[in-house]
Amino acid sequence: MAALFSSPFTYWLKWLFTKWKLESKYRKQHLHLEYMAEVKDCKFGYYNTVYKFARLRNSELGDYSYVARNSQIYNTKVGKFTCIGPNVSAGMGAHPSEGYVSTHPLFYSTLGQAGGLVIVEKNLFDEFPHTEIGNDVWIGNNTIIKYGIKIGDGAIIGSGAMVTKDVEPYSIVGGVPAKIIKYRFSQDQIEFLLNFKWWEKDLEWLKKNKHLFQNIGEFEKEFFKR
Repeated sequence: MAALFSSPFTYWLKWLFTKWKLESKYRKQHLHLEYMAEVKDCKFGYYNTVYKFARLRNSELGDYSYVARNSQIYNTKVGKFTCIGPNVSAGMGAHPSEGYVSTHPLFYSTLGQAGGLVIVEKNLFDEFPHTEIGNDVWIGNNTIIKYGIKIGDGAIIGSGAMVTKDVEPYSIVGGVPAKIIKYRFSQDQIEFLLNFKWWEKDLEWLKKNKHLFQNIGEFEKEFFKR
């Protein structure tokens, strides 16, 4: 009987039911879950896609954001217009690194990660700090984002980066650990974009002004001090 409930066919049925349930719930918001995408305790905006084999748990996606194949996004709030590439990990569980004699959850967690065994009466360590990814962020493939990190609006994370500290808005970072390579725009332009918050505009506004999104100079000229 146990083998039946752990068979590939059973997993497929579970995914199919979850896909039907969530896509029905968010039908008016155009949610799309691709093959074997796993979603649990999540909230969605408009026009989200979770691609094949991605996992989302206890997370939130803003409008137009997507998560590419094989990525794992846990305990994370993602803003609007954010692109998360394949094989990205964000917001995974924390382990204590200072002061504790052992990093093993047996000594601070009631979740029973080791075969269900629990020896503490209550949780003694925050295993799932909240992670925040802003609006209009692009995260390259194979990136690892440490739990509790905040990535600012407009940032770009280079492929293969390991993000261990907060990332400034409109900065481009890369490497292990990730460091600032440069900024996308001048500081005046960054301040303008952060104040303007184009990602809060409705779809009709975006369609009307789409021709301005290819040139920051023209965009700023059109909307500065309006």
